Amino acid sequence: MINSFKKEIIEPVGLLDSGVGGLSVLAQLYKLMPYKNYIFFGDTKNLPYGTKTPEEIYQFTKEILDFFITKNVKNVVIACNTTSAVAYDKLKNNFEGRLNIYPLIQHAAKYALENLKNNDTIAILATKATVNSKKYTHEIQKLNPSINVVEIDCSGFVEIVENRLYNKKESLELIKSKLDIAEKAGAKEIILGCTHYPYLVDIFKKFYDVKYFNPAICISHIVKNEIKTPDYKDSKIDFYVSANPLEFKLSAKTFFDIKDEVKTIDFSKIYCA
Repeated sequence: MINSFKKEIIEPVGLLDSGVGGLSVLAQLYKLMPYKNYIFFGDTKNLPYGTKTPEEIYQFTKEILDFFITKNVKNVVIACNTTSAVAYDKLKNNFEGRLNIYPLIQHAAKYALENLKNNDTIAILATKATVNSKKYTHEIQKLNPSINVVEIDCSGFVEIVENRLYNKKESLELIKSKLDIAEKAGAKEIILGCTHYPYLVDIFKKFYDVKYFNPAICISHIVKNEIKTPDYKDSKIDFYVSANPLEFKLSAKTFFDIKDEVKTIDFSKIYCA
């Protein structure tokens, strides 16, 4: 049924995430490449990915990548740390020769270590699935085994962003409890291990004011250097979600004030049709 989508002639860059978090990556890409065409897919029906199994996350993202192909996408940025952690290798193998896929974690680790010394401690704020995968620890210690890595399960942070609960007492207490772990460990730097978390940096700094490393910045520079798609004078960004487009627009305002329609595509209904 996916093949029934009309194929586009213009070649956009695709980005995917479980929700608005990936817009923090799109924002960085757009700063560097404002004359590209983009398609952003937020899988709002299935968020948060951090509580899902690797098998579920793979299936969700495979459907999105199948959809991207019908839109003539050749380059995809996985604007989701959880997907990069638990599904990237399988997606890469499945779509080899059809899509160039850029994961966050595998690129971010190298750049996150640039200002650290041997035996320094770095903390990772991430979803439960990313923490359980130990992907950040693996990638960092592969580069420098002396670095101490503390991965912190920040379940609940995605919901704070998606539902705009920034100033709720419960939200602030939860955030403080996680930053206290990083501070107690003596972390010199903290990686924002979920693309939703840049929305929360100002709050983070109130509780622990250290350097916060945003993987979206380094991946955007890598993509700029490698992607050779044409520039377009009248470039555009198309937004798709799997549910709740109005909520998506409201939550997106921190990074994008979306004026155009956010289109809804529910893959489960397509396959059942």
